Amino acid sequence: MNVNQAFNSAHFKHRMATMNPIMTLLMVVAITLIAITLLPFLFLFGLISFVALRFWGKKMLRRQQAQQAYAYQDFANVQREPAAPYADMFKRSNANQAKPTGRTFEHQAD
Repeated sequence: MNVNQAFNSAHFKHRMATMNPIMTLLMVVAITLIAITLLPFLFLFGLISFVALRFWGKKMLRRQQAQQAYAYQDFANVQREPAAPYADMFKRSNANQAKPTGRTFEHQAD
């Protein structure tokens, strides 16, 4: 079985045991300082990216929906899809009405 010596645990333990302790301490301190100073900037960059992409996505969706709404405005003879059944079930019938009164779905006996 061929094993890469870089991943051999005995070899790794030997390298760690023979390492200079002062160099090890300096490396740990350096890595810690870098992590402490860079981590907040990485979080800030992630937050700014998230917020910017969210607003940009909403803007793009609004533009796309507006384009879809006016796509067939000049073509009256284009066959359109029929509205989905019960698509307007939860729309308010009166725009001035603040809260709906009564049931939200009226059963119509056939």
